[in-house]
Amino acid sequence: MPAAAIPTDLQPYFDKGIQAYTQGSYEYAVDLLTFVLKQAPDATEARRYLRLAVQKQFAGNPPSTLSQLSLGLLTLPIRWWAVFLELQGKHAQATNLYERLLHVAPRSRALLMRMAMTLTRSGLEDAALQTYEELLAIDPNHLGALRKLARLAMKRGNDPQARQCFERILHLHPGDLEAQQSLRNLDALGTIKKGFSA
Repeated sequence: MPAAAIPTDLQPYFDKGIQAYTQGSYEYAVDLLTFVLKQAPDATEARRYLRLAVQKQFAGNPPSTLSQLSLGLLTLPIRWWAVFLELQGKHAQATNLYERLLHVAPRSRALLMRMAMTLTRSGLEDAALQTYEELLAIDPNHLGALRKLARLAMKRGNDPQARQCFERILHLHPGDLEAQQSLRNLDALGTIKKGFSA
């Protein structure tokens, strides 16, 4: 399934955001791409470049450990509010809050996981898939992300990606029943697909 296209009226903002990103003006890129995403939450490429710009901005000026701890405490009420909005089914609002929180802590495994799950519930599967991949780039052994990504990949017919995730789960936890059964299902599905194409 192709990524959602940028709406025509937002294309200039997206283009300027990409230009700012490539020129190293990460703060400006973040502003522009955040604006695009508020108008078009399913604009996957805008979300991808926003995450990259935030990470570059963070890497260029990392806060001290004390600052990170302080920010973690100060943002707790926002995290709770985002979870509350999720529980209320207000996924778009929760996504916006998680996006803001990820500006402060772009490598937070917990935030990336919540964001990916919220995007899935919103029907923004491309963005969710991308967010799970981002989390796994930070922590390749994150079982929750591996499991969710595998299920999403299976649902979308991306059997090789699903297989890779389930095999990784079995490598980490050899007795995992869901991963074993899912791999058997993928094998059976592969056999059926070969039968139809023959």
